[in-house]
Amino acid sequence: MVFYEKKIDFFPYVVDLCNGEQYSNWFLNLNPKGDVPVLQDGALVIPSSTHIINYVESKFRGDRALKPPHNTKAFDQMLLFEQAMARLPVGTLSLGSFIHDDLKLVPKAPFIGPVRQSCLKNNEKVLELLRHSVDDQATNKAALQHKLDIQLRRHKLASSREDFQRVLDAVRHFLLYAEQELSAQAPRSEWLTGDELSVADISLGLLLHRLYQLGFENQLWAFGKLPQVEAYFLRFRQRESFHRLQPSNFAILREMWTRTPGNYKLGAGAGFLGMAMFAAFAHK
Repeated sequence: MVFYEKKIDFFPYVVDLCNGEQYSNWFLNLNPKGDVPVLQDGALVIPSSTHIINYVESKFRGDRALKPPHNTKAFDQMLLFEQAMARLPVGTLSLGSFIHDDLKLVPKAPFIGPVRQSCLKNNEKVLELLRHSVDDQATNKAALQHKLDIQLRRHKLASSREDFQRVLDAVRHFLLYAEQELSAQAPRSEWLTGDELSVADISLGLLLHRLYQLGFENQLWAFGKLPQVEAYFLRFRQRESFHRLQPSNFAILREMWTRTPGNYKLGAGAGFLGMAMFAAFAHK
């Protein structure tokens, strides 16, 4: 979304995280830690969102800066939001939402129906693939082992209902903080640090979108719970860069069909496909 906001031409490649493509040899040669995202600019490879944004902001200055000037209140606010969001275990949140049915979520495509169970099974496959990568790699074993330890802790945290509730509480407390900050600025400013969208807004907007896809909006901000956050999310979703970031209806259908277990495809057939088509088009 940073590239779309700054109107930079680039070629995106979607790494198949569900099937562990980030631990394949070609990707580990690109980023030995197996982390996404990664930016390749010629022979230069830049890993991690923070480093990528810093690089892009430095190289492509132009008229559209996504960071306020240094040594300003707006810059300090942006850093506070970025640091707070970096501490939120979003991966744990996604995994736990597939496990705990008592949450009564309303997930959106593609995270609906049998796709949710398929995501859980794929998580086990990815863990096994990561274990093999640790054993097979002659170099960078320490980085991959660290990654494996993190993934195992994430799975344990997401599986415990009590621990997962703590994750939800942390997200809720952060959104309450965002609500207070947005209320303090309204109606003068529409965004977190002023009149212009910043990288902190991109991080918050995409976090809200992930929560929306997983089905948490009714619990966290909808129906007047956090009116400033709700209005903020609606503004964020209206941006052209956000729309360009979203997959097409066909891509959503393809993703859902790929993630659907074979027995569901055979048993449900056109019925499931019809449901998937409705969900995909309703999503838009």
